[in-house]
Amino acid sequence: MKKQSTMIVSIILLIIFVIFALLNTAQVEVNLLFGKIKMPLVLLILVCMLIGALIIYLFSFSNHLKVSKELKELQNQPGKPEVDKLKKNVKQLQAENQRLKKSLDAKEIAVQGTQPSQPTVKD
Repeated sequence: MKKQSTMIVSIILLIIFVIFALLNTAQVEVNLLFGKIKMPLVLLILVCMLIGALIIYLFSFSNHLKVSKELKELQNQPGKPEVDKLKKNVKQLQAENQRLKKSLDAKEIAVQGTQPSQPTVKD
């Protein structure tokens, strides 16, 4: 189904381009650095569109290469500093958790005057 819709859209765009080309057959003079060239207007528009598409492709390709290089560097990076930092944070939080539990137990003992109750397991 997708191929059929792509084919239909392609045919419609081709028909529009042919109509555009037939309406713009006038000869125009283009001034370049080294001289003047006469060509049909539709050909000039087509060449300009192709040059623009090529420039956009080159920019996107260079960006793709840069992103690929960064990805490879991150995958090959030994130690992975972010993971190490997160592991250190987890250890600190676990130590703080233990300290707070001991502090809470000490306060319960002071308030109740007894040992903290152990949770019972129901079968």
